Amino acid sequence: MKILIHTYDTAYQNVAGGVHNRIDRIVIELRKMGIEVDYFDKYHTNIKDYDILHIFKLDIASKELVEYAKKVGVKVIISSIVSINNGITVGLYWKLRKLPLNTIYKWMFNICDNADSIIVETPKESEYMIKNFHVNADRVYVVPNGVDAITDADDSVYMKLGSRKKYILCLARFDSNKNQINAIRALRHTDNELVFIGGPDIRSMEYYKKCLIEADNCKNIHFWGWLDYKDNLLKSAVSNADIILCPSFQETFGLSIVEGMMAGAIPVVSKTLPILGYNAFKNCLTFDPRSPSNIRDKVEEAINHTKNYNLTQEVKLEFSWQSVAKRHIKIYKTILNI
Repeated sequence: MKILIHTYDTAYQNVAGGVHNRIDRIVIELRKMGIEVDYFDKYHTNIKDYDILHIFKLDIASKELVEYAKKVGVKVIISSIVSINNGITVGLYWKLRKLPLNTIYKWMFNICDNADSIIVETPKESEYMIKNFHVNADRVYVVPNGVDAITDADDSVYMKLGSRKKYILCLARFDSNKNQINAIRALRHTDNELVFIGGPDIRSMEYYKKCLIEADNCKNIHFWGWLDYKDNLLKSAVSNADIILCPSFQETFGLSIVEGMMAGAIPVVSKTLPILGYNAFKNCLTFDPRSPSNIRDKVEEAINHTKNYNLTQEVKLEFSWQSVAKRHIKIYKTILNI
């Protein structure tokens, strides 16, 4: 079985990007399990040499590659990685698809039609693809993102904070969808230490500046910027957090939640997130992301709880990279009939 991996052009340009980390970790585990995997190189790769072309992200730039793969008899899998809050727009373009117009969505529909299977990260994303992209349910597979357990963390986070104290961690780039501004409004000038790890999206610099203004003179709110995944401070912050906070309006998955829970942090998250469809998250404390007071109430409820290590074991079982890779192999064998 030979697998060829491809993704969108800029996936590896953002050092903190989740997609390229996901691809690399899956590839590592697949190779450990004896699967031959290569990355697509348009200058040297011959698609005919492979059994499956696996593309991470439904992207119109892949349209010709998908069509060629199908033409030469190579199976195609798309890991969709789409926002699930554009159903009305997608539905409109579905109705217009037979008109002689070349639209982005028309090409996306074409890619989905050609795919032998679609991999999604959550049950809610599965429902979205079936309903809005009209993908047959038997071609859609739910496979979560994976997470590495941190085993070498130190206490440097407390040195950074100035003392050993409870803190809330929010781990994400800054943009309006991530909704850090309402977390700031909820917790500024309180006794709760709020740590942000992540920097501004280059397209959302004004949003980041607004967040800094909202947090001006708030000694309990900390902006630590981007940290490399190998950075000891990042490992320490994730491993020792008492609460993992995710105030986003929408997430394809919500990787930071899983990372925090794997270390025992109590998850306090937006009620809109699709990751809540997994059993491991059924007891999460949830809030309305539009309401700073609701966010504050749920954080106050969680801050007095002890870390939940029972959840840690459940999350490790379902979201380890080894488990994720095994699910991919099962899908590969299914579409190859082996």
